[in-house]
Amino acid sequence: MNIKSDCLSCLLNQSLRVTKHLEVDEPTAQAMLKEAACSIASYQDITPPVAAADLYPKLAKHVGKEDLYADLKARSTQEASELLPWVREQIKSDQEPLKGAIKASVAGNVIDFATPNHFDLEEEFLKVFQTPFALSDEECFFDALSKAKRLMIVGDNVGEHLFDKLLLQEIATSYPDIQLYYAVRGLPIINDVTLKEAKEAGIDAVATLVDSGVDSAGLAYERASDDFMACYDQMDLIIAKGMGNYECLEGVGDGRIFHLFKVKCDVVASLSGVPLGSLVFVQNQA
Repeated sequence: MNIKSDCLSCLLNQSLRVTKHLEVDEPTAQAMLKEAACSIASYQDITPPVAAADLYPKLAKHVGKEDLYADLKARSTQEASELLPWVREQIKSDQEPLKGAIKASVAGNVIDFATPNHFDLEEEFLKVFQTPFALSDEECFFDALSKAKRLMIVGDNVGEHLFDKLLLQEIATSYPDIQLYYAVRGLPIINDVTLKEAKEAGIDAVATLVDSGVDSAGLAYERASDDFMACYDQMDLIIAKGMGNYECLEGVGDGRIFHLFKVKCDVVASLSGVPLGSLVFVQNQA
């Protein structure tokens, strides 16, 4: 998905939120926003996650801090951890626990500091198990899962990754012969998950952790490492979490990919053809 005018506005608003979050002084805030505006004006024919990969390091240089949202990521992990016991019980009591784990994973996708619309995590979980997908290729996914030998989840946001772990555990229980992989970003970008957070969550106990090498808020193939792409190409089935991965991958023509996310902006709502706030679990068009 190439960047739209709304995305340009969103990136500038994200830059402003960074200055407020870091509580920088006025001269620094103005310098950051002026540089952001100049950079944003040049973005064309790229995806929003790739634009963010250019923008965020420029903002970070003004404050000498690589991981701009490190404290918020820690807070998101804590908030998600507090919900985990209740979410596990909901999955356990579901007539089809694996479907419940998929819903838990997509509910966690509301933890996102890059989008203009924000949702309450606890409120999301209170309703998600009774909320149908607006777009669903779930049965196609289960058919593919029954034949798969290797499955990768391409992670998205920190906090959300704890619920991805629950999904991996349920897949491992139902399909013990499948080799499981979990892909993370190569560098801190917004609040996306890296090896650091994935290891702290113990995801490596249930899946092989794979560093994609990307510095973008979505899996942009041209920014991934050769080693990662070699591993990725061996997968039989891929779950791509979140809008950033959708924005990068929706046009790649790979039917192995199933996109799992909550629609959190009008641009993606228009692209996917469903209302803002909808849940989506859809197969990539081959």
